Amino acid sequence: MGNKKNRVSRREFVKLSGIVGAFLGLGGAAGAGYFSGKSKDSYTGWGKNAYGENQFFNRKPFRVKTPTYEKVGDTRRIQYLEDIFKRNGELYRLMFPRKGEKPKWSLSQGVDDLPEPLRSYYKNHPGTLEEFKKAIKKSRIQRKNWKKYKDKYLLAYAWSAAHSSPLRGKAAFPAEPEGPPEKSDFKGITTKPYKLKSPSHGSKLMKQITHTFGATLVGITKVKSDWVYQGHLRGVGKTKFKKPAHWKYAIVVAIPHEWDSLYANPVYGTSYDAYSMLNFIAGKLEVFLKHIGYSARSHVPPTDYDLAMPPLAIDAGLGEQGRNGILITPELGANARLAAVTTDMPLEPDKPIDIGVKEFCEKCKICAEECPSGAISFEDKPPDVVRGYRRWKINQDKCFTVWNTVATSHPRGCRVCLAVCPYSRKNNWIHRAAKEIDPYDPTGTFSSAMLAMQKGFFDYPGAEAYLPPPDGSNETYGEAPDWLKTEEWFDL
Repeated sequence: MGNKKNRVSRREFVKLSGIVGAFLGLGGAAGAGYFSGKSKDSYTGWGKNAYGENQFFNRKPFRVKTPTYEKVGDTRRIQYLEDIFKRNGELYRLMFPRKGEKPKWSLSQGVDDLPEPLRSYYKNHPGTLEEFKKAIKKSRIQRKNWKKYKDKYLLAYAWSAAHSSPLRGKAAFPAEPEGPPEKSDFKGITTKPYKLKSPSHGSKLMKQITHTFGATLVGITKVKSDWVYQGHLRGVGKTKFKKPAHWKYAIVVAIPHEWDSLYANPVYGTSYDAYSMLNFIAGKLEVFLKHIGYSARSHVPPTDYDLAMPPLAIDAGLGEQGRNGILITPELGANARLAAVTTDMPLEPDKPIDIGVKEFCEKCKICAEECPSGAISFEDKPPDVVRGYRRWKINQDKCFTVWNTVATSHPRGCRVCLAVCPYSRKNNWIHRAAKEIDPYDPTGTFSSAMLAMQKGFFDYPGAEAYLPPPDGSNETYGEAPDWLKTEEWFDL
């Protein structure tokens, strides 16, 4: 919603604005939009058939030559320790080693007692180790307090556990890579590669196949070295490496969280409903590619991936990065979880899009206002240069501390910034109107009006309210669905 280059003249838009203004003014359209947004019967942002052919958003007019992220000077690869999950995993392994082994580090120790490369990372990022210690202490309080909240949030906990179990089972699917990618990515290939009629045929086939596996959105891009984590590689371990030559293309997949549980974050939501589905979508695609003769490796967060997903998805034309650091797509808003499969199959890449997310985020700031951790920047313009790219930088460590603070169990996280984002709305008539009209508005007036409606009609609890007592009151952004309310079904 915002950046409109050479799409419609100001005069033409003023005409259109008059029509739209009259339309919105009829019959209290704003109020109707509010109630439509609360309706459980609204369309949920994706096509009704398995092939993704009836997506409502037409990307064609918004395709641009270069992605919307801003390159500033020299860029570099992403060190794996810059990912909070990988970094914390290293600390956990030191604190809680395998049976029979003694801990190699404890919370009472400092930076100098850590092995490399952790020592250097924390010395170069003052305050982050203290934030980790704070998060662990909060986690212990959280686990202790779970007895208070277990009955109320029992169904939400069970629902999350059901989704996370396939990711944590011994018989993992797809199988974890063993050995370098040059070996493991080709393991299971059963035939010589079939020759495609053209790369565009390959892309069209991959999209259709991936939709049948359950994908909501699919985009294709060349794999840029900048998005490949450095310092650790699945199947090999800690190592420095060049981007494997056969990681030529990535098929990038997006699906939403279940919508009603998303709006009831933080205490009723989970990340695992989407991740478990992505695990099977990407796993099936990996198997499929190998059966037609091409290398394949699935990359599925939260743990089993070697690529940074949001910039990869931007290159694949799925959306843009928002103030909250999350990919924002036209169809799903910030409610888009990502996975990818790298391959050497000849494919035709998609072009990135520019629908004006950055310009909208500059004036919105709802996610920053509602973030219970204070991890999201309030700066009008993106102030930070991260590895050579300008963006709003998220304080991962503060975010993780709140993950360990909210009332429900530790692995479930927060996701308030996804839920409150104005782009994360069901595909009802008012949201369709906003997303179809605003990208053509060269003045920014329409998005400002829609944002005023958003802030005027929708209730926002406020950042601290999402925390448990005494700091907050376990509020959720939206009301939890009945099927996640334990008290609706059981005598407590």
